[in-house]
Amino acid sequence: MKPNEARVAVLGGAVAGLAAAHGLVDAEGITEIRVFERQEYDTKRVDCGEAINDATLVPLEKTAENGFLNDVEGFQLRVYSGRDREFDDPPLETSDLRCDPGYVCDRNTVERQWARSLAEDGVAFETGRSVSPDEYRRIVEAYDYVVDATGQPSLTHKATDAVDEYTGDMVALNATVDGEFGEYLRYPRIFFEGYVGYSWSFPKSERTANVGIGWAGDRRPDDYMNAFEAAARRNGFPVPDRSDVNVYTIPRGPSLDPRRTHRPADGVFLVGDAAGIANRYQGEGICQAIWSSYLLAESIEAGRVSEYPERLFEAMRPEYRLAHLMRGAWVEHEDPELLAAVAKSLEGLSIDDVTRRPRRVFRRIVRNPTVAGRLVADSGMLRRIVDSYTDTWEYAR
Repeated sequence: MKPNEARVAVLGGAVAGLAAAHGLVDAEGITEIRVFERQEYDTKRVDCGEAINDATLVPLEKTAENGFLNDVEGFQLRVYSGRDREFDDPPLETSDLRCDPGYVCDRNTVERQWARSLAEDGVAFETGRSVSPDEYRRIVEAYDYVVDATGQPSLTHKATDAVDEYTGDMVALNATVDGEFGEYLRYPRIFFEGYVGYSWSFPKSERTANVGIGWAGDRRPDDYMNAFEAAARRNGFPVPDRSDVNVYTIPRGPSLDPRRTHRPADGVFLVGDAAGIANRYQGEGICQAIWSSYLLAESIEAGRVSEYPERLFEAMRPEYRLAHLMRGAWVEHEDPELLAAVAKSLEGLSIDDVTRRPRRVFRRIVRNPTVAGRLVADSGMLRRIVDSYTDTWEYAR
């Protein structure tokens, strides 16, 4: 049944929440959309990698005033033998991946301008305070649809004492630094250095960049900050001031049973990080968050809300599958030379291809039978292939 005189509450006003409001603002039968955001939009809210690989998802003109600072052509992957090296040691391999269209952004500005545009379209905003568990319950009772876009762990899970449903996380540190970045302004760099994770330098201009490092899996450094500073020195980007460094976690993805993204009795739906979705291999989450919100808005408007969990899982399945296998290329082998060969085989593909199009990736790899044979000549990798094609993921069944 399509909504009839329905009211919508959106918990969380970052990109996922804003996308949900945008998707519903013109929907027939929606009489109120109210966004609850714990921060103010005119203060610093987030400082992350800030790469939006498909900026067309954000309905704003792509200008610096709207936060779109650097339209990039793609990303350069640099694969090294490990971390025990000098700054001028050459990589084992470099590989350029296309990105069309893609921006390195100031997300604070993007979200502020998007919220401003939505407010002009009649969306109500309550900002500058957190929603308590008691208020959460009152909101659930008062609204016909509640979109939880509060991240991981979600407010829904906090209010229902279910935060342990998330399985694992990825840890990342990042900061914005000043330096000379004109050399690779159009191709931000990603550095793979023999561990599950990578560091990066994403120029926002010739003089500023967002730099960071992330880890997944069980083997992580004892001192994250020292590891970040060492990576900066090895990879040639400025060492950030410790006071400017942000630490955050993202879902392993999918970290929740897909059925848990909808609470039918309460009319609550989870999107983005709150739904436990992110790229399992490289940590991307911005586009995934926006897609999930648009999918939910479409489901609400079409009167097919019960289908949202399965439709979300089906939409994300190729990405989950490919990320599980790509991560296995390192986890199961721990062979930098093999990872370099895989990276080389991906040269010229798009970020979308290597993120969510398994067939295109497989076709590239099998062109080199030696590389393909080395990849599957491992019981752990064979197990990953079986897991990937039987939908055996990380969440507890």
